[in-house]
Amino acid sequence: MYKTYNDDAYKILSTLINEKRKVDHIITDPPYNISQKNNFTTMNSAKRTGIDFGNWDKGFDLTSWIPLAASLLKSGGTFIVFNSYRNITPIITELENCGMVVKDIIKWIKSNPMPRNINRRYVQDTEFAIWAVKPKKPWVFNLPENAKYLRAEYKTPTVLGKERVGHPTQKSLKLMTDIIKVHTNPGDCVLDPFMGSGTTGVAAINLSRDFIGIEIDESYYKTALNRLERASHEH
Repeated sequence: MYKTYNDDAYKILSTLINEKRKVDHIITDPPYNISQKNNFTTMNSAKRTGIDFGNWDKGFDLTSWIPLAASLLKSGGTFIVFNSYRNITPIITELENCGMVVKDIIKWIKSNPMPRNINRRYVQDTEFAIWAVKPKKPWVFNLPENAKYLRAEYKTPTVLGKERVGHPTQKSLKLMTDIIKVHTNPGDCVLDPFMGSGTTGVAAINLSRDFIGIEIDESYYKTALNRLERASHEH
């Protein structure tokens, strides 16, 4: 089961609070505020200069949405926020201000990173996600079968081929599937306030979790809704 909203995340989070809704987990990939113009081009596109994902990635308030989302989370719930290494400290600070306990920094290591400016810097092959939990009840942490322990890292390719749907920062379905397997249980409700192309929701539905997604961009919302409907029909 899933529910989606094509509207501003702050407005919908406030509405859910007023409705006294609660969710088991929040897993989201908000804007990073890293879009910028510069003089180098990617190897795959001589026309694309610098890293500019669009206006939605410019001037975004990195932390003001966190208290609203945190108030919706049940005790024992997981709160996972993807972001740039540049933004880890303010996000952690705000999570802790909201009573969350930060457990770790998860690394997404890309097996096929985009080579950019390779003569002047390291290839950027890693993104990060902050994992926090809401205290007072046990949090979910499901070790895979036959695993003695887990490192805080997931190694997958970036999105390729038919999986790519046009969102510039689309996350890998395998990545989100693996994270949801570890950090949630079947029947739990996962909230994504910045749904983008809907990958978190597709992974949740595929794994028999409920999902609530919010996306303000109408084009991305339609893409996400189509993917969620397809996943729901298949499961």
